[in-house]
Amino acid sequence: MSLRMVATDFAIDLGTSNILVYKKNEGIILNEPSLIVLDENNTKVLAIGNEAKEMIGKTPSNIHVVKPIVNGVITDFNLTEALLSHFYNEVNPGMAFLQPKVVICVPSGITDIESRAIIDAALHAGSRDIILVDESLAAAFGMGLTPEDPKGLLLINLGAGTTEVAVISLNGIVTSKTLNKGGDYIDEAIIDLIRENKKLDIGKNTAENIKVDLLSLKVKDAEKAIDVDGRDLLTAAPKTVNVSSKDLVDCILPFADDVVSMIYEVLEKVPPELTADIKRDGFALTGAFSKASGLREYIENKLGLSSFMSEDPATDAILGAGKILEDPDRFYKYRK
Repeated sequence: MSLRMVATDFAIDLGTSNILVYKKNEGIILNEPSLIVLDENNTKVLAIGNEAKEMIGKTPSNIHVVKPIVNGVITDFNLTEALLSHFYNEVNPGMAFLQPKVVICVPSGITDIESRAIIDAALHAGSRDIILVDESLAAAFGMGLTPEDPKGLLLINLGAGTTEVAVISLNGIVTSKTLNKGGDYIDEAIIDLIRENKKLDIGKNTAENIKVDLLSLKVKDAEKAIDVDGRDLLTAAPKTVNVSSKDLVDCILPFADDVVSMIYEVLEKVPPELTADIKRDGFALTGAFSKASGLREYIENKLGLSSFMSEDPATDAILGAGKILEDPDRFYKYRK
């Protein structure tokens, strides 16, 4: 076992779907599903991350695939600690006399109790110092924006477990609203729709692939289609059906309207001076699900605002957390 004096500091984005890790001076080094496979007694960890995802829908009944983080909130302290310990060891294998400083992205709407649970899990996993940062604020840093400036920044964060609308100014959240729906919710909606309309039972990984390949609010994509394999609900035999983009509109359109309604609710609470900034600059879109085809344009049309999005919105938050790790004084400016 290797031994070092000082462990390398790093940042981590505790996502509902994926955990991303940024190592100081190196950048993003890990991006794996936030999943754990447990034995029949729920006492032994059999697999974590990518290995665990490959087992979804394929394990015997005595082996369980679980998510210790749901909607950005810890649901099981011990499993989250095990998850963090796994990724900590990936960054800093072996032992160190001085444990690492860690920046952790958390949802803006997190409670004090939930924050304490994350801090406790991180401390038990092996941190010496922990900086919790709002995920939306971290994403703004990661997109190359300047959330520390005295102007209003409207940011829409479309993640796997949650959707958050926030107005940011002077490194703080002026007002925000969170919806416990995101990419994972759309996966479940696709599963339900195909069961109802196609009489086909499919798994979560298949639904996720359908979402990536077909889900769209663009009219030109309506006839785009793929063949989907699953189990016939009537005969239990293997079956293949054809699914088109237009079949999935009912999965995403109500969600898109919910997001627009959230934005209006947030804008109602914004001071007039910041509203003028938003009218001029538009909104920023981040989070893995923001890449859904046509969703950005739909929101733009509903609001009458322009928008900005990075090349890879799924990594905005972790890149921003990395910037905070490298330059914490910029983050602490204007903060108590």
